[in-house]
Amino acid sequence: MKPGTEYLFERGAAARKVTVLETPPELRRRARVRIRYEQGILTGEVHDVPSRNITRPWTLPVSRAPSRPARAMSTPAAPVAAGAAATPRPEPTLTIKAPHDGHNDWGEWVQLNSTQPGREVALDLEDLYVVGPLLLCRLRGFIDAQCAAGGGVQVTSPRSPSVRRYFNAMGLTHNLPQSCLWDLGGTSADGPRSVLLPIRRLRSPQEVAVLDHELESVLTASFTGKIGRLASAFTMTVSEMCDNATTHGESNVGFAYVAAQRIHPDRCVLAIGDLGLGIPNHIRRVYPELVRDEDAIREATREGASGTGDPERGFGYQWVIDSMKEAVVPDGDLRAWSGRGRFRVHVREGIQIRRRAWAVDQATPGTWVVLSLRGGRARRRTTVDRRGRS
Repeated sequence: MKPGTEYLFERGAAARKVTVLETPPELRRRARVRIRYEQGILTGEVHDVPSRNITRPWTLPVSRAPSRPARAMSTPAAPVAAGAAATPRPEPTLTIKAPHDGHNDWGEWVQLNSTQPGREVALDLEDLYVVGPLLLCRLRGFIDAQCAAGGGVQVTSPRSPSVRRYFNAMGLTHNLPQSCLWDLGGTSADGPRSVLLPIRRLRSPQEVAVLDHELESVLTASFTGKIGRLASAFTMTVSEMCDNATTHGESNVGFAYVAAQRIHPDRCVLAIGDLGLGIPNHIRRVYPELVRDEDAIREATREGASGTGDPERGFGYQWVIDSMKEAVVPDGDLRAWSGRGRFRVHVREGIQIRRRAWAVDQATPGTWVVLSLRGGRARRRTTVDRRGRS
């Protein structure tokens, strides 16, 4: 491996672009290499990793195995989603393709407002190498929305075995709609070690109550110390988001999507999303003067803010932020995206070091939230992106 060259780093279901740095001889003798992350939440950080996890140069194309003959969709023996029709499928009118390095922290390439009512859509995930709970929820949200609109989805599975195992372990393909065709090819799951909560779709307050109890139990058993004290913050966020999806009923899907994963021994990530009315439209019922989405989201994250006018029924985000502070979390990050507005707050060792709301060009239906907590020693980033955000 040549220092200064970009490579693909893979570990489990995670894959990132990294730059190999000059590595001391003592590390090389231990079959380790020094790298700097160029993607994801660790961007700019320098780590020593096992050499075997550096799989190939980033700039080279993936070596493709000879493709298998395509199965005729009209053949009953072909493994398809439960209940999928045995008749030939129509040609897709739209193809959504995951870019090769196509993961970002917001899952933007899954455009939830691009559903085609009554038509067939191809979802090509062949080049997908980087996944996480938020992307998982958005993918399932797109499939459900497209099928609920009377259309269908034909999914091409990821080429990466680790990504296929991750999808299976997180339950992405369980109980697919009748008009979705997806075959993971009998992929086995990685096991329960990194899965805190497989993707769950919630429709009723009763289901939310059951999940609250389950999630708190899982987090309390999985994490101790400062992280364990935030189990209630996780469940509070779930309750607030699911209330938006189940109480207001603005979505033709009617589900709230929840998934949680243990990324490292001391770090967990929770993603929650829905295809409902969204924070900006909801908060404007009380504050119609907030015409910009980022201003509406900034107001929604204020303590006591509510789209119903009842200060006892806020969105819960400030409660989560305060919990991170009170528990003196070594590193906590809360992000929200709704409409054309985004919000992010970063807490380190009980101190809020960043809080901002901003506008983006691409709108998303509903509301999508990620809460990331790290229980170990806080790590500082050394680089920022072109817009000045770390």
